[in-house]
Amino acid sequence: MVRARVYQGRLEVQDPIPEEWEGQSVKIIPLTPDDPLPDLEARLAELRALGPMEFEPGEREVIAQLALAQDRISVATQGPTSRCRTGAVRMDGRW
Repeated sequence: MVRARVYQGRLEVQDPIPEEWEGQSVKIIPLTPDDPLPDLEARLAELRALGPMEFEPGEREVIAQLALAQDRISVATQGPTSRCRTGAVRMDGRW
């Protein structure tokens, strides 16, 4: 599968197209937020069935520090547009 995105009404291919595909036609199936994703829905249901996440003492802080370190690396390599808006990491499962 080749990833692509629609930008300003045009299809932009994100991955190189394999040479063996040369001359073949492509069927593009757009997805909308309302389209069901059965595999994703099944995995999310399994995660919900496990119950809320439990952390050891201090584990939330370590995770938050690691996420902020990754954010700093991302900003250093890609510029400020990659930084999250709040600069914070939520550990309560809501994004």
